[in-house]
Amino acid sequence: MNRSDKKRIEDILEFATKLSRYVAKGFDEFRAEEGSGLAIERLIELIGEASSHLSEDFKTSIPDVAWKDIAGMRVLLAHAYHRVDFEVVWTAATVSVPDLVIQIKNLEL
Repeated sequence: MNRSDKKRIEDILEFATKLSRYVAKGFDEFRAEEGSGLAIERLIELIGEASSHLSEDFKTSIPDVAWKDIAGMRVLLAHAYHRVDFEVVWTAATVSVPDLVIQIKNLEL
């Protein structure tokens, strides 16, 4: 069953909301508490997975979003876990994902 772009965007927004709850605990918690760190990584991975299944038409309608980078982060987290840079993950969680949410919410879906 194919999910529509709208459903995938809803998924991304849901994952981003959950991510914001973990981010609110702060960087020290992210680094020290295994559960928070893994949850942050997993939610970023899920955002990447959902975004990779958006239609090309949809992605080209928001050219300012770095869709390939979002999908690339998902691949890194899922397959190159030994190369994960916690600073990069934290920046994605605290800057990139909130920026993506703003761009999505500015759309008329």
